[in-house]
Amino acid sequence: MAVIKFEHITKAFGKVTAVKDVNFEIRDKEFMVLVGPSGCGKSTMLRMIAGLEEISSGQLYIDGKLVNNLPPKERDIAIVFQNYALYPHMTAFDNLAFGLKIRGLKKVAIKEKVLEAARILDIEDLLNRKPKAMSGGQRQRVAIGRAIVRDPKVFLFDEPLSNLDAKLRGQMRIEIARLHQKLQATVVYVTHDQVEAMTLGDRIAVINKGEIQQIDTPHNLYTQPKNRFVAGFIGTPPMNFIEGRIIKEQAGFFFRDHSKVLSVPANGRPALEAYVNQEVTMGIRPEDIHAHPVKGASNYAAFQAEIQFVERLGHESFAFTTLGEQQAIARLTPEETVEPLTRMALFVDLDKLYFFGPGTGEVV
Repeated sequence: MAVIKFEHITKAFGKVTAVKDVNFEIRDKEFMVLVGPSGCGKSTMLRMIAGLEEISSGQLYIDGKLVNNLPPKERDIAIVFQNYALYPHMTAFDNLAFGLKIRGLKKVAIKEKVLEAARILDIEDLLNRKPKAMSGGQRQRVAIGRAIVRDPKVFLFDEPLSNLDAKLRGQMRIEIARLHQKLQATVVYVTHDQVEAMTLGDRIAVINKGEIQQIDTPHNLYTQPKNRFVAGFIGTPPMNFIEGRIIKEQAGFFFRDHSKVLSVPANGRPALEAYVNQEVTMGIRPEDIHAHPVKGASNYAAFQAEIQFVERLGHESFAFTTLGEQQAIARLTPEETVEPLTRMALFVDLDKLYFFGPGTGEVV
């Protein structure tokens, strides 16, 4: 087993606290993604698992063993870096074999492990090439292969696809997902790209300013965000936010912004009672704004919107608009035709609204 447990882990660099009292557990054979904006502390967490960064306070356990003071080579982990970190003067075979030679394995065993890793990653024809004769994707495969040959308990990936172009990133995501299915090892994967996080992770830890905001499955993070930060970070395009106030009348709860009053569906909004006459933020996913009401659904409200710009992608379009006085993006199907620099009604699905309280931004 390779369970990784953070118990009240804090990491400070002088007066700057990069990781703040983090508590969570990465399960055996789980693909855990640490995601968040640049500087949020996710790579620092990964480096503490690897033993490359000292822990300021708290306890880190791997397989039930306290590893705070254990050197990296004794943790049975392998790490794949963003910049590949290959030896430029060595062939791919020698790069793969180097760590095994250091450990004193016999030549036959080394060759067997290297060839097996090369077969898994489809890089057998690259074994005699040096890094300068490889593309970025090929170098990254070799770097991953170097981790595979070690047969570690834990694989650590530190933004491994950041240097690749968009098409190659998509291909490599598939390769890494297949690799996890095949090896059945514990994987901790750091990225700032929420698309990578959503497509790869069994669970995702969303991090901001050194604190974990939410740990959950990709589906739950998208449909049940705990706060405004998670709601805005997960999703492409991001959730739209409209500032306004909750009001209550005999007919029920309403959300009022500068230009419109929306009726809030009564089924499951009793928590709004605590926010009556307070400023709150309403969230709407771009796909829940339509150019016409969805057939068979009746719980919609119409906004007069200024269409400022339309980004057409073929299978869908993004309409950049103003709803009332506030900016919003609508994600439209090819059948929903809109034109830039026009004014028209857009329809909001009232059953798909989110509300976030003032101050903490916690979901209501």
